[in-house]
Amino acid sequence: LVGYRNLEVEKLLTINVALPVLATAYILGILIDRVSDRIFIAQDYKMRPAGSEADLPSFLTMRYYILHKSSDIYAQLEYIRSRLRIVRASVFNFILMTTAVLLFVWFQFGKSFTGQNLIIIYASILIVGAILTFASYQSWMGLVKSYSISTIRAYTLLRDEEAKGTGEEKIKKDKHRA
Repeated sequence: LVGYRNLEVEKLLTINVALPVLATAYILGILIDRVSDRIFIAQDYKMRPAGSEADLPSFLTMRYYILHKSSDIYAQLEYIRSRLRIVRASVFNFILMTTAVLLFVWFQFGKSFTGQNLIIIYASILIVGAILTFASYQSWMGLVKSYSISTIRAYTLLRDEEAKGTGEEKIKKDKHRA
């Protein structure tokens, strides 16, 4: 908004400027993640497999159970969850970036282009932004399904293995007593 020509790149690349900028970017990333989580949470719950959840505990309980029984499986699920959070936040990041680029072009180059060229530039920015936003949203939907199904499968596998192990141990004890 203030103009890129007025910026002194050498001053921007110093550690005294880079550290606060990185810290601010990190905090903004956390805020975007929390906002996107709040906005998408209802849709997230709706996308989880229906019907199979009747005899299952909550997702949080399943996650803790998986963590307790298999840290390797839990790590794989957390990897999927981390990717899910990135693409979920990317939906908003691409919307914000598209808006920022539109404003940048408007304030920095708006007077340099003719009406038709400016419309083509704005349309191109909007199309690219929409494609990236849509692709992030579709990726998020796919990862929610994958994460949900993987969590349920891991939980039921570990639960069934524990039940089978408990049953076998009981049979061995009964045989030993006899």
